[in-house]
Amino acid sequence: MSLQSTVFTQITLQKELRRLIEFKLLKPVFQPIMALENPRIIGYEALIRGPEGSPLQFPDKLFEVARESRLLASLEFACREVSCERFAELDLPGKLFLNMSPIAFTDSQYRDGVTREILQRVGLSAERVVFELTESQPLDELDLLRAASDHFQRQGFAVALDDLGAGYAGLRVWSELRPDYVKIDRHFISGIDKDPVKREFVRAMLDIAHRIGHKAIAEGIETEAEFATLLAMGVEYAQGYFIARPQSVPPMQLPPNIINLAGFSQRLQQDHFVRTVGEIVVDSVQVAPDVLAENLVKMFRADVRLNCVPVVDGDQPLGMVSRAEILNIFSRRFAHELYAQKSIKEFISPSSIIVDISADLKSVGQLISEDPQQNLSVDFIVAEDGRYRGVGKVRDLLRSITEEKLRIARHSNPLTQLPGNVPLYEWVDHLLLQKKEFVVAYCDINHFKPFNDAFGYGAGDEVILLLSRILCAAVDSRQDFVGHVGGDDFIVVFCSANWQQRCETILNEFSSVSINLLSETQMNYWSYDRQGHRQKFGPLTLAIGCVSPDVDACKTHHQVSQLLADAKHSAKIQGGNQLFYSRRRTPPI
Repeated sequence: MSLQSTVFTQITLQKELRRLIEFKLLKPVFQPIMALENPRIIGYEALIRGPEGSPLQFPDKLFEVARESRLLASLEFACREVSCERFAELDLPGKLFLNMSPIAFTDSQYRDGVTREILQRVGLSAERVVFELTESQPLDELDLLRAASDHFQRQGFAVALDDLGAGYAGLRVWSELRPDYVKIDRHFISGIDKDPVKREFVRAMLDIAHRIGHKAIAEGIETEAEFATLLAMGVEYAQGYFIARPQSVPPMQLPPNIINLAGFSQRLQQDHFVRTVGEIVVDSVQVAPDVLAENLVKMFRADVRLNCVPVVDGDQPLGMVSRAEILNIFSRRFAHELYAQKSIKEFISPSSIIVDISADLKSVGQLISEDPQQNLSVDFIVAEDGRYRGVGKVRDLLRSITEEKLRIARHSNPLTQLPGNVPLYEWVDHLLLQKKEFVVAYCDINHFKPFNDAFGYGAGDEVILLLSRILCAAVDSRQDFVGHVGGDDFIVVFCSANWQQRCETILNEFSSVSINLLSETQMNYWSYDRQGHRQKFGPLTLAIGCVSPDVDACKTHHQVSQLLADAKHSAKIQGGNQLFYSRRRTPPI
């Protein structure tokens, strides 16, 4: 194309752009953003299309011409106006997510206050609008991002950092902008069900977001497998074609299949007892059973990284062929003449293991490591309802099990080695998700601080250890959970039907042993209460406050904690070795 024709084309495109802006010919489409917990639509991202048949119909070309023509601010104002008008006209629920390029601030056409004028005219409040800022500009344009974020947040708008991980600055931009939302880039979401590395990156992003109170949105979800994986990882908000495509008239309710998936699959990682093989399954080269042995030998010799290959007949896994085993056979004299033309199914390793994708990591680890005949270099096959899904690497399995052990140790109380707050909260959330009835008991020693002050921390630690042993002996370890949440505070989650009898046993046992903690001369001792008043105290007693949460009304451990705090308070007011059962089952509104 000649320079003259290129210039003419550019002028033509600029005229077309001005026409679209002037006559408001831009068409907004809306893509839902959903919450995965209590599945619902929380808002919509507005995307723009040009008129059908226009050279600027698609957004990439539309915004490219706008940038080249220094009309980016004018285009964004026009997009914002039609999006807000249509959003209000459709009476869509939740928040409206609008895209904004910080570089538009440098455009001579930029005018402050335009958005507020639009919102006032269409009847939308600033609290319902989220501006999405992209961090894909080079690092030296970070000041523009910061200026845009500050500008919108000062005016009462929320800010989302778009395409997190796709740009130059990444974590630095996140830490400096401190947005309300972060949108994890599609690169990390695509194929995340098959990629352990992507899962680790997303876990890290989620962990940072949760710790600093930002909301993380996984965008670009296109498959059920990606959706289910993100659910299991604890993603709170999601967006993508699998949920709903951008539409001029978008749905106001989620499709039933999405609601069902979210309901059945939520946050497997929150139950640290049930991490499954599905978390580590990966794709692998596979061969059909009729492949000749010599062909697979060539594959192994051509790729030294290939340790084993699954043999799959259609979608039915048959077993694994080990590199070491088959190359050992073919290293023998006359092996090529004897075996080259045989089908590969005759060389399936006797150590092959096929496990279901829902199998828990711990049981598979035991299956592999406790079998003295098992070759740890042979990966295992993962199936779902008997159909091939991929392979599990033994090294990934063992690493995941080790990580889980370290994680449990990290969240355990250093004195009693019992699980702390995090595993306890995860277990409660798991029971709530399963809608399984349970009773939570808060066990707290009365006047423990005066005892500790009077007899020293060593004596106090002995009492705490004593109570931990009493609690562990009184529960059914197969279904009940004992957590040590700090100091002399313990929480027991009972799934046992006879929980009340077990609590009475705890009280009786503690009462009988607490008397023996002190000699006769120490039985009534002087110490200071929490208000600093000196007074006389006697043998230690135990207060247990219990509550049975309504599993339909309570959605998270936070709500259970509110109920439990009231029950504990009522138990302590009674004084002595007392069990208080709260009749309140639903959290305050």
